[in-house]
Amino acid sequence: MTPRLLLLATALPLALFAATPPTTPAPPPPPAGAMAPMPPMPPMPPSPDMAAPAVSAHVMLDPAQLKWGDAPPALGKGAQLVVLSGDPGKAGPYVMRLKTPPGFKIALHWHPGDEHVTVISGDVSLRMGDGPEVHSHTFNRGGYALLPAKMHHAASTKGGMIVQVEGMGPFEINYVDPKDDPRNRMPAAKDAAH
Repeated sequence: MTPRLLLLATALPLALFAATPPTTPAPPPPPAGAMAPMPPMPPMPPSPDMAAPAVSAHVMLDPAQLKWGDAPPALGKGAQLVVLSGDPGKAGPYVMRLKTPPGFKIALHWHPGDEHVTVISGDVSLRMGDGPEVHSHTFNRGGYALLPAKMHHAASTKGGMIVQVEGMGPFEINYVDPKDDPRNRMPAAKDAAH
């Protein structure tokens, strides 16, 4: 064998060995009765319908900075409301707080979107659902409820409440019985011409 061929015959297997990536030894099997670890999830391809979220405004408020005002007529007299972020009247996320006096009630109603309710102070009794699925619960400070879109529910308080309500706008309240809608009990505006 010529020296050149001998050099090639020796160098080629060494070059192939050096080019092969090192292998990681397999992990030892789990102990008897233990669950095997899950393999890593493959990366998810970006979905064309998942647009980047819009940049939100920076909001930081202390309780003394909240500017409470009368709640909309749909909630009746006596309630106060403050919007913390977003615009409940427009499409997009919103956060608002509702403050009511003792004994306040909101009749059976529903919303077109999910409603996240957190009790900030006081007590809130919620009646949720219809028919055999109807159930009630009283929440105190720190309590939370997710009220899915179009689920009928009613709220009341014995001692007064402040709740934080979050969702995707536009916020709407639709009473199951139109007679319960405070807007239908408002006096008609008098005609200025008479």
